[in-house]
Amino acid sequence: MWKLKRPSSSHKEARRRSFVRVASVAGDTQSALPPRVQWTAVANEAFIDELWRMARELFMPDHPWFKGIVEHRWTREQIVLGEIQHYLRVRTNPIFFGYIVTNVASERNYALMDIVMENFMEELGGEKTHVDIMLQMLDEAGISREAADAADPAPGTLAAIEMIRSGCQNRSALEGISLLSFVEAMHGGPDGAAARVYKELTGHYGFSRRAAATYELHAEQDTGHGDRQIEAIRRYATDDGTRERCRRAVRLGLEAFNFEWDGHVQAMTGERNAYWTGKSGKIQLRHPEVRLPASV
Repeated sequence: MWKLKRPSSSHKEARRRSFVRVASVAGDTQSALPPRVQWTAVANEAFIDELWRMARELFMPDHPWFKGIVEHRWTREQIVLGEIQHYLRVRTNPIFFGYIVTNVASERNYALMDIVMENFMEELGGEKTHVDIMLQMLDEAGISREAADAADPAPGTLAAIEMIRSGCQNRSALEGISLLSFVEAMHGGPDGAAARVYKELTGHYGFSRRAAATYELHAEQDTGHGDRQIEAIRRYATDDGTRERCRRAVRLGLEAFNFEWDGHVQAMTGERNAYWTGKSGKIQLRHPEVRLPASV
């Protein structure tokens, strides 16, 4: 059986340098570019800033699932109940990543294919997939894969699974990675949600490194995934129509994964109304003006 190899560190560094070069073109050397390219670069920087403002309204480390672990509000047993829900969603990763790969190939989008395949190989390649690593937490709690598969998904988990799967299936490859981009950027990195949780799981809560390995892995990989995907939006969403499609995909991903974390808390607490309302609790929707005739 063929095995997918993870990208080498030298390959990753080469791609990182290429992104840095692209960023410098969009900034320091803008005056040397043709006017149309200058305008696109400025517009896309503003567009990425807009998407980040949208993402920070649902800033992942502030969700009660993550923040509650960091603040030691949940018990070990509650965390395992949340991780069962996490597994129920993560086991669908091969499905939605498969849709993105299929879409990028059918579109013959060769410019985007490297980014899609690199993410695909990191998620599903190697001796252990991310699903296998997820199961290590459940194994430490005495829960088999078969038992976890038989668990009921919480309402938030159900919503997240269907939104992510259909979102990646029915949209372009660029929209598919847009759906995941800002979520993965907030999950990864040294101060992202995953790193914060990993520290507390292996410290305060006393879980083994093996059990908490999914968070160690995502702290390392998701920042790369997110950065590559956001860079792809910056480079390839070069017209208003594509930007609008990416904007809607990013919002779909933010809402879907927020529902997933809600599902963790619902399963832990047994409370159906455990929905996090975001940092402000407000929602801003674009809509047409209502013009009812004056009442007689």
